[in-house]
Amino acid sequence: MLSKRGARRGTWSFLVRGITTGFPETTEFSPSMMKTMDSREKHAASTLRRVIPAEFEPEIDGALITLRLQDRTWRFLPIWIGEGLPADARRAVGIVLERAGAWPDAFPVVIANRVSPGAQEFFKEHHLSWADRSGRARILAPHGLFISRSDPIRADAGRTFAWSNAADAVAETLLTWAVFRQPDDELRIDRVAEIASATDLSLAHTARVLRQFDEVGYTAKTGAERGSTASREFRDRGRMLSDWAGHYASTGGPGRSVEFSVPWRETDRSLRQIHEILGGVPWAVTGAVAADLVAPFLTSLNDLEFYVSAEHAELVQDLLATDDQLTEVESGGRVRVFTAEPHVLRLSTMIGEVDGVLIAPPVRVYADLLRRGGRSAEAAEHLREVRIGF
Repeated sequence: MLSKRGARRGTWSFLVRGITTGFPETTEFSPSMMKTMDSREKHAASTLRRVIPAEFEPEIDGALITLRLQDRTWRFLPIWIGEGLPADARRAVGIVLERAGAWPDAFPVVIANRVSPGAQEFFKEHHLSWADRSGRARILAPHGLFISRSDPIRADAGRTFAWSNAADAVAETLLTWAVFRQPDDELRIDRVAEIASATDLSLAHTARVLRQFDEVGYTAKTGAERGSTASREFRDRGRMLSDWAGHYASTGGPGRSVEFSVPWRETDRSLRQIHEILGGVPWAVTGAVAADLVAPFLTSLNDLEFYVSAEHAELVQDLLATDDQLTEVESGGRVRVFTAEPHVLRLSTMIGEVDGVLIAPPVRVYADLLRRGGRSAEAAEHLREVRIGF
């Protein structure tokens, strides 16, 4: 239901020293409140503001939100951590300690796009309050304040960043390069021309994407606006990875795919068979098999997933279909072939082979595992921790 001013209404529940009540809540920000805040702070503040009942008369005070009810006052510090995956939850502990030190009288609340069940458990174990952009929240504050919302609110502001094919390509490229940089160079971002060449985008389009990354706090300029001294660096690689991977997984991952059944379970045999069939056609392994090559975690590997370029997709399908031991199926195949964007195979080639196998970029493998869910998602978090590193 909308009020006359178009604000969203919902039913909320909170508890203060044993007294529970519910009431309608409205959410609005004035431009004057927001203009001094950067993009991340805006998203964090607007998200937290939505889950605070209007009864508390929340006010924006710089980076903080002040609540008042009768003679009591609370000051909240919203801290944006990104998508809300378990890796973000672990990263949040350090961020909270760092940010909270600057506002010792404020109560930190972790804010994310959508807090996953695993992240919720982590926050509960570590006594961290949280809220997400869907409208869910669990906030335990001093003086007996408890705010809880388990049902989402219909979103009103969209995602933190409007991902596009171009932004996907640039983000994956930058994140992949970051994985393989030396520690003293790990935050540096290459020149626009190098990124454009790696992603097959125009200079103008690449520059536009990078400006958008600056605006949401993924990256920042560190030199002159233009010219030979202009440069950029990462400000929040971890959040960019979580946001990009979460977006990728939510959209279903790679597009066109074909599947084949094989009369065996061993992925090693599938690897050998595909290698013999495809010969010199480039292909890059992803999913559980790729993760097992660089960060072993799963005890059972049943499916082989790999990428080929669009220009080779039909050829690969024909070659596999003509093999006596592979049968093309609609679903349930143990061998799955995905068509990759040009930059994916290019990055795979740059990384090189592992035990004679070309693998997809680690961040793509991470996103593919997240997309599968279950134990694969656990393998994704292990890969992120031991191989990606942010």
